[in-house]
Amino acid sequence: MGSVIRDFVRRVKKSGAKRSKRIETAAMGRTRIFEAWDIGADTYIFEDSVLSHLEERPSVLIVDKKVLRSKAKGRVFTMTTGNHSVAAFPLLDGRFWKLSCVPKAKRSEVLLRHILCANVVRDTIEISQREVAPKILFAADEWLKSTVGFTMRDIVMGDRNVSTIEHYHHLGQEWRVKPLAWTRREMDVALAAARKRISSKLTYYHSMKGVHFLTFAEFRKFCCLAESDMPAYIKGLKELVSVYEGNKTSFTRMSKYRGHHEIEFFGLKRGVALERLVPELEKLMEAIELGRIGALGIIQRTGEILSIYASLLSSSDFSDDAAKTTVETLYMCITGEIYSVAGEGTTPAFDDRKTALPGATFVDGRPVFHPGADERSEVLLTNIRRLVSKDEIIEYANVYELRTDDENAAIGQGRTREIVYKTNRNPLEQSMIEKLLSRATKGYSSYMLSRIRVFKALGISLSEYRILRRYATGGRRRFVDVYVRKRCEGEPMDAIPENYFKNTDDSSLEEAEVVLALASLMGDAAAQNMAMKKFDPAIKSPLYGIGKEIYEFEYDIMSARIVPKRVSTCSVRGTFGWPCLDHTDENVADFFNFYLTHFAHALKDYARKHTVEVKDLAARFMDGFEYRTRAMAWQLSIMRDRFEAFKPDLPASYGFDRKWRFAMWALERQERRLALLRKMFFEKTAVI
Repeated sequence: MGSVIRDFVRRVKKSGAKRSKRIETAAMGRTRIFEAWDIGADTYIFEDSVLSHLEERPSVLIVDKKVLRSKAKGRVFTMTTGNHSVAAFPLLDGRFWKLSCVPKAKRSEVLLRHILCANVVRDTIEISQREVAPKILFAADEWLKSTVGFTMRDIVMGDRNVSTIEHYHHLGQEWRVKPLAWTRREMDVALAAARKRISSKLTYYHSMKGVHFLTFAEFRKFCCLAESDMPAYIKGLKELVSVYEGNKTSFTRMSKYRGHHEIEFFGLKRGVALERLVPELEKLMEAIELGRIGALGIIQRTGEILSIYASLLSSSDFSDDAAKTTVETLYMCITGEIYSVAGEGTTPAFDDRKTALPGATFVDGRPVFHPGADERSEVLLTNIRRLVSKDEIIEYANVYELRTDDENAAIGQGRTREIVYKTNRNPLEQSMIEKLLSRATKGYSSYMLSRIRVFKALGISLSEYRILRRYATGGRRRFVDVYVRKRCEGEPMDAIPENYFKNTDDSSLEEAEVVLALASLMGDAAAQNMAMKKFDPAIKSPLYGIGKEIYEFEYDIMSARIVPKRVSTCSVRGTFGWPCLDHTDENVADFFNFYLTHFAHALKDYARKHTVEVKDLAARFMDGFEYRTRAMAWQLSIMRDRFEAFKPDLPASYGFDRKWRFAMWALERQERRLALLRKMFFEKTAVI
């Protein structure tokens, strides 16, 4: 474990000039020994035993020497066990080889604004920006790569700071900013990586803001030490409430970030720990130090303090580290999202459900691929270059994997990716979706493309698709087909901002016409869904109302507000899926009933979120349904000969000809029986 970090330390010790003097400090109840090596103007300081504790997230400091001494050159890099203060205090007060002469009154400001804190996390340097200016972070990152010898993959930007994300986005390196986790498995992995000890047997969850969160479950384990290992228990108690050399207060009282302290008791409301819990621990520590309490008294008092903690928890779930509420809230705490997101739990927006992957930085329009960029991303970026015009070059591009709650694949193994890129001839970013085909059988890509083309010709609002073939390495020679399409503009239903439906003058009022207009677009999308005969046999669903319809809004100058504009169908999954292809009235009645039932459920769900009557929404829904149905039926009638003559060369197993003939026949019935469909839909929305 830690091969990159071990190699780095060995490289420094081998090529650097070792300072003859070793420095000893007393921190957190123990003596620590430090050694330093100079390479050029840079100084590297390592705690003597740090390589034996790489699994405990060693603390790292990076600072420009001119911050410590006005005319000094180079940087200081420290790596220690414990928390960041182990190196920060002796560095700032000059005990570390007199590298610093910062006045005592300015040391807190220097530590807060100019020293980058980081941790060794799974063989990477994970940097926490906190209150440090972005330009300092970017300069340190460049120094770590160009001078120290780390690669892009070895350095992670832990804080999802807006300016930091923007900077690396424009370099095509957004993947280097630590991604958010959306699945329970990913959160569990992130929390496991955040576990850290300072100097005792207490285990904390160390946040990107430097706060050590102590959960009730971990505190309960610690309390058990009062019976099984009293010396270890007292050492942990000292860590919580004693004042160490260089500190004015204990870690549980030392302010760290936005009301949180160096050590924070998790699950309590702000201020409660300082008011009710910390004083009790301090009284116990004082009694132990003065010899006023024996072993049995310590055990009894510890149990009482544990009961106090339990009674103060803001949720009973916080007593269990495996509880969903605990995992989600604790994850928000360690990532720093807790400071910007109100409430408990995670509610990611639609566009946030993606994770950046290694890609390439473009130099004069040519990609310089990043370490870790897989063949799939390389092929995608290469094909995007072929789409640009003469004299148009790509300035930057970022590759993302689109995430879903039910997708358990490891990051980088999902089916869907998105590439967001900007060229020198376009002021706006452009976006393409890339996806692995659901089937790898012969001719499936042609079957998919034929369905897309024929329905686009019919007037259905699908994106433009291109099938790509990429050569797959890794064991055997084979080709893998993927497709790319333009990203549909707009949002799925669940991600439409609520303010789009509100009155511009009074947000407490809802604009009924906007709600009705969107219902019309829902009907438009439903008509297309029925015409394509979308059906998933595994879940018996037409795949409608599950986020595959993308609604676009625009500003209407006449009404002086944002209004629904159009709807796009962003997925062809399930197309030609209706299981029965009989040209009979019984089959027509079956699919009418099936699709209208699902459409009615979707409209009812929509109605629950708004104040407009369901019957009014149903009327507008069917207006949109009829409009799109008549438009498709008209297109079919005027292009009939060409549609009937369309017989793509596909394997017979796909049954394209028969399915297409059924779709045309069914569309005619859909158009001829619109009055019946309207009546049926009104009946279903009235009773569901």
